[in-house]
Amino acid sequence: MIQLFVSDIDGCLAEPYHPYDLVAFQDLARRVAEAEAGTGRPRFTLCSGRAYAYVEAVCQALGVRVPALFEAGAGLFDPVAARVSWHPAFTDEMARNLRAIRDWLDEAIRGTRLMPDLGKRTQAGIIGADRAEVARLVPVVEQYVRAHYDGFEVLHTPFSIDVVPAVLTKAQGMAWLADYTGVPLSAIAYIGDSNGDIGALRRVGRSYAPANGAPEVKAIVDRVTEGALIAGVLEAYDACTGAYEAPGHGYVP
Repeated sequence: MIQLFVSDIDGCLAEPYHPYDLVAFQDLARRVAEAEAGTGRPRFTLCSGRAYAYVEAVCQALGVRVPALFEAGAGLFDPVAARVSWHPAFTDEMARNLRAIRDWLDEAIRGTRLMPDLGKRTQAGIIGADRAEVARLVPVVEQYVRAHYDGFEVLHTPFSIDVVPAVLTKAQGMAWLADYTGVPLSAIAYIGDSNGDIGALRRVGRSYAPANGAPEVKAIVDRVTEGALIAGVLEAYDACTGAYEAPGHGYVP
């Protein structure tokens, strides 16, 4: 049964460049606190493509105590130990290739309103509020990466494009989180909205997409919520509440 509920941030808790729904955010924080108090709710954490600092801040705001994944699972932040770990599959050669990809992306976005996604170690990314500009660049980046960099793939949302090592996606990150916490993948639920979430959604015991999720994500999950964004997260989390049967089992800080 579900012991741990994991949520993406962008496209699930909120849309980039748009305000958080603070009332719903407080509702979620209250559920997180109840889970940590041993009330029988599944515990809660995050798995996001965002850089470390952003994910740490959201963990702090929600009161998350379970380790969280950032940079799409290539980094793990333990909020109790105040420690960051990097996935052991990340190599110096990957880092060199990512530096070269970042240089190419800098040239590719020249003259647009897009900008580099700063602060990431294991990805090369660009972000922007103009969905049309992002969408136009996706096939350009995909073609370039296919032609020049074996072992890398392109993930995208309406607001971002990330080039990541193929062995460092959310699918591998979710398995790492399961090993780290001692919670089996079959006892983890995950909600995600974009193509970068598909691998992880296929690995967990229960998968969700919010109403605003991409069609290819909705097609593979166990349930699409009626609510969008954080309303969908609350709906999915509450759907798992009755499934948690082993208080105290699994990861305890």
